[in-house]
Amino acid sequence: MELNPIQNYCATSKEKEVSNGVNAIILAGGKNTRMHGEDKAFIEIEGKPIIARIIEKLKPQVRQIIVVTNSPEKYANFKVKTIKDEHPGKGPLMGIYSGLKASSCKYNFITACDMPFINTALIKFIIDNRDNYDIVISRVSEKFHTLFGLYSKSCIPVMEEMLEKNELRLRSIFPKLNVRLLSKEDMEKFDPQLLSLVNINAVEELERFTKMAGLPAGRQG
Repeated sequence: MELNPIQNYCATSKEKEVSNGVNAIILAGGKNTRMHGEDKAFIEIEGKPIIARIIEKLKPQVRQIIVVTNSPEKYANFKVKTIKDEHPGKGPLMGIYSGLKASSCKYNFITACDMPFINTALIKFIIDNRDNYDIVISRVSEKFHTLFGLYSKSCIPVMEEMLEKNELRLRSIFPKLNVRLLSKEDMEKFDPQLLSLVNINAVEELERFTKMAGLPAGRQG
């Protein structure tokens, strides 16, 4: 795949952009239909909500954590910045776009709110390998893991273009950006079971992956 760079986006936020720092953006949208409407971010594993586990892992590695949610009141007890999608109902592309626009840092680590097993060493590896790339994500067995990786503010103009066309697939932005694709082997050095890439969509998945992670099976707390 030919991936071409574009010129860096100049932040228009009122906050001063930090060029050498990294923020984190947690996407907390979705309808949770396969979890019977229950908010996946607040399902507990070992007595702790998934969102709390994610924040705990991210905090030492980033300057600020931004949660993109249309229910900001749910996150009032967490020390995070909350923002809403600029236009709800347009999926992860809109969530990342909204988060990038609200961020004070050029680089932002993206994760979803239903990924309870993210690995801090792997996150650090991804952040450390940003170089001058616009995006750093993994491709495993031909699948792009777009919701666990690093995105630059350079993506914003391309995302705007795709959103205007109502082209909502995250992959649609890749050809116009400088993308680094990490291999399965790269990822396995830090996360042998690749549990960082797991998002919980159904109760049976929660049972299976908590066992794989060596945690008490099922929901705890």
